Amino acid sequence: MAALASIAALALARHAPLDALTRPPPKPRATNHPGVRRRDALLAVGTLSLCVATDREPSRAAEPERPTRPAACVAGASCVSTASFRSPANYLPPWEYVGDDAAAFKTLVEALRSDPKVFDMIDDETAGYVAASLRHDDADVDDLEFFFLNDGSGAVLFRWAGRVNVASPPGCFKPGCINGPRQRARAEALQRELGWLPLETDEEKKWVPLLLH
Repeated sequence: MAALASIAALALARHAPLDALTRPPPKPRATNHPGVRRRDALLAVGTLSLCVATDREPSRAAEPERPTRPAACVAGASCVSTASFRSPANYLPPWEYVGDDAAAFKTLVEALRSDPKVFDMIDDETAGYVAASLRHDDADVDDLEFFFLNDGSGAVLFRWAGRVNVASPPGCFKPGCINGPRQRARAEALQRELGWLPLETDEEKKWVPLLLH
């Protein structure tokens, strides 16, 4: 009997590794440790947040805020602006219209859109802002900005700047005129087309007409 028991024990010992391989792994023991529970909860929340975020549409970039006033021109540049008080050659007064603000805004927008040389136009009636680019026959391009005050004054501020600086005309021989870049004449031509008037400012009264620039 003792011999048979020894043989049986030896057989079990030989088959023990194979049995350990085929046996399913033991289940992890549950724990009620607070730190483990908190870690598992945070992992679950993080996984859920990642899934929700990937299902959403990518957010659109916020539109840039419209400027509310024109920038001044650098003295001597191919540019005119209602903000260039310190440089008579680069200054033009605001335009003045009679009537409703909305109607005046529409008049300017339609005048620009009717010009086949105008491109990249933006018109925001709520902000009282119009921007456009104007290509000329010599491939010169001007960038235009208009700012409606919409405060009952009927005034429009603007900036008209060339992308490339070009030498100004050599002289101004008309009595009372101010020499400056060719953007002056282009802006004044649009003003006359609209039937608007230049708004007189105190700065103009202080200047002496310049014959050379």
